[in-house]
Amino acid sequence: MKFLWTLALFAVLIACKREQKQESEETTTQEAVDTVAKPAVDYAKFGMDNGDLPEGLEEGDPAPEVSFVGEDGKEVALADLYKDQPVVVLFYRGYWCPVCNKYLSDFASRAKQIEEKGAKLVAITPESYDNVAKTVENTGAEFTIFSDPDGRVIEAFDVDFDVTKDYQNLVQEKLGTSIAEANASGEAVLPVPATFIIDTDGTVVFKQFNPDYTQRASVEEIIKNLP
Repeated sequence: MKFLWTLALFAVLIACKREQKQESEETTTQEAVDTVAKPAVDYAKFGMDNGDLPEGLEEGDPAPEVSFVGEDGKEVALADLYKDQPVVVLFYRGYWCPVCNKYLSDFASRAKQIEEKGAKLVAITPESYDNVAKTVENTGAEFTIFSDPDGRVIEAFDVDFDVTKDYQNLVQEKLGTSIAEANASGEAVLPVPATFIIDTDGTVVFKQFNPDYTQRASVEEIIKNLP
């Protein structure tokens, strides 16, 4: 009888080990799949300091209570913009950014398609209004562009990040521009060039957010998601 009990216990132990091995293999396989599906983002490549990474507002979030100050010095509340029509809010880095210039140039040529659908289009940038003028000259943009001199707007949308020293040096070397000096704040802070759509209830109904500044919302994507 003792032998049978020992044999039964041995069989149970073997079965447990096999089960543990199978679970371990399944976990490893799933981790491998997750790694392939969600590759790690090289934030430093995009100039982002890992200290406080932005995530952007989510769909369903209320629009932040922020105001813009136009080049003419007049204050405009975001709530007044979406009161009567949906608002498309997009962020860009600055006149010095070749990717921004190409995107905004292509975007400007088709921006009226968005406006014809009844939406208001607004771009937000940390650069000064003097440099906004350079962006307009470079891209032909005719939609409204607001400078965000103190960073309150890009912070409220949770798209702001501190630029690494290495990236600042790279922009200075390759593009001959100081990010800090180009910005109205005098600080090296940039937004992820995200796009949000806000409906007339003041709710975010669409979000495009990617740390990779080469990936941005297309006109087709925006029109498709207009409320």
